[in-house]
Amino acid sequence: MELSRQALAGARRFLAPYYTASALLIASYAITREWWLQHGDLKYAHSTPAEMQQKERYALSLMAFAVCVKLWKADSMDAWLSDVLTYGKSAVLLLVWFMDYRLCIYYALLAAVFYLLFPQPIFKGPAAIEQFTPASFKALVEDAPDPEATWLVEFYAPWSPPCIHLEPVFAELSLKYTTARLRFGKVDAARWPQLAAAHRVQVYGALPHLPTFVEFKGGKEVGRIPHLFEDGTISSIKVRRQDIITAFGLEEVLQDAAKPAAGPAGGGRAAGSKAGGSAKKRR
Repeated sequence: MELSRQALAGARRFLAPYYTASALLIASYAITREWWLQHGDLKYAHSTPAEMQQKERYALSLMAFAVCVKLWKADSMDAWLSDVLTYGKSAVLLLVWFMDYRLCIYYALLAAVFYLLFPQPIFKGPAAIEQFTPASFKALVEDAPDPEATWLVEFYAPWSPPCIHLEPVFAELSLKYTTARLRFGKVDAARWPQLAAAHRVQVYGALPHLPTFVEFKGGKEVGRIPHLFEDGTISSIKVRRQDIITAFGLEEVLQDAAKPAAGPAGGGRAAGSKAGGSAKKRR
């Protein structure tokens, strides 16, 4: 029952102003179009009404194709809806520009205001994730009492779209792959930038390292994605669900946890960690 309530609370994020305001902005195109057909001044337009119908069909076809492709590739509903709303607002902005460039300016300003006032909400549904502070991170990860204890830690920022889009994925993985030896944790790098910097995670700048997933065993880093090179740059990959599973050998972890206690669970974990970490480092 508690898990169901948490899941419902997590789904309510899709009713947040970020989604509703963006949807209303896109839907308002119908009203704008009708007004333009009745009262528009063609001296401010870049198309005639007949030409607009052709442009609308082209824009709708192109957007439908892009939305379907994104749905196939998306790791989370957050990522897919964000792309859908972005494409929709871009299409509306372009079509309104063909109608009346003055209206296009108003639309662009309104979209910018909505973007600043209504950020995309972060997932807060069911998860088995420890939210770290510097003190708890030191006690549980860096000074881990169990040398075999392994933590998979995400360094994230609540304002970063890639982090927001992966939050439901990381929560799902934590529920599925948490074992007696492997636990999941998070560090808000925007709130604790010193802790992020101590582990070579760049929070601000042209190319912030967010999200970064680091595996610690016995208090020591044994792997991370994206891979960090010696010059401080990171590999230019978009971290996806399967990348996390493969890089840190999560399936192997789950298989080892299912073995009898006398079995080689500890050895299997070490092999899995090394295999997962090195797999990413070769990229």
